[in-house]
Amino acid sequence: MRRILVTGAAGFVGRHVVTALRGRFGAGDAILGLGRSALAHPLDGVEYRQVDLLDADALAQCLAAFRPTDILHLAAISAVQQSAADPLSAWRANVGGLFNLVDVVLKEASNANLFFVSSGEVYGRAFLSGRSTDETVLPEPAGSYARSKWIGEQMLLDILAPTDVRLVILRPFNHTGPGQDERFVVPSFAGQIARIEAGLSPPRLEVGNLTAQRDFLDVADVARAYVDLIASAENLPSGTILNICSGQPRSIESILNDLRALALRPFTVAQAPDRMRPSEIPIAIGDAGRLHAAIGWAPSIDWAKTLSDVLAAARSAIG
Repeated sequence: MRRILVTGAAGFVGRHVVTALRGRFGAGDAILGLGRSALAHPLDGVEYRQVDLLDADALAQCLAAFRPTDILHLAAISAVQQSAADPLSAWRANVGGLFNLVDVVLKEASNANLFFVSSGEVYGRAFLSGRSTDETVLPEPAGSYARSKWIGEQMLLDILAPTDVRLVILRPFNHTGPGQDERFVVPSFAGQIARIEAGLSPPRLEVGNLTAQRDFLDVADVARAYVDLIASAENLPSGTILNICSGQPRSIESILNDLRALALRPFTVAQAPDRMRPSEIPIAIGDAGRLHAAIGWAPSIDWAKTLSDVLAAARSAIG
């Protein structure tokens, strides 16, 4: 029997993950989602508890009662611009919350499999090579979000090395899908288009740097990778690091053009200074060969469907 704990279960990725977990594991397996906020909608077939990872006592009580066999740690401040604007909160959540979690895991779930969701952002300035980046490349994180994730990786590798907790570090690259908020580029474009179509905004779409190229996935492909890894945990050595990415660069301009082709009304484009990053990496591409070799994973969702789904969700949100 698996007892799977998912932190950040109320978030964008978390909701997709718990749905995928419920579809993969049987009725005899237990799934518990944790999150800081109350749920707007219940998670079908999944127990949910409102627990802040910064509340060490509440977290300890929760893990002592649930006794997880597998833990997927998604909870984080994940928006790069939010982390840059409030680095104290980013470090507190991304490192302080993680420290509390691993401290409790060692006491209450000392034989568990711990999957730490880091980020492809940790590679940072290493992307300046312009080449596809695999796990052998030394990270050069830039910015509070990336550095907090990198420090989290190092902390776990150090603390868990002499223990029986199996640690797997995951580095997902950009991913999107229905339900992602507009701090991220694809739903930002889709939300603006939906409001333009509804006559709620003038026909002008604000953008940042359109020349940057990024490695994008559909969130459902990322969720499937997480679920497949949990199912295959016993075959993964502790300390394994895995990229989750498509290996295909897409310019932000190409994404805008693809969404423009789906729009029901024409619009102009204007660059907004507040949407520009101070130090933009021109191109960031990952290599997921190690993940494919480990569990046979490869992305399966067509990018055109992803964009269509995000735009449909933005239209639906307006009503």
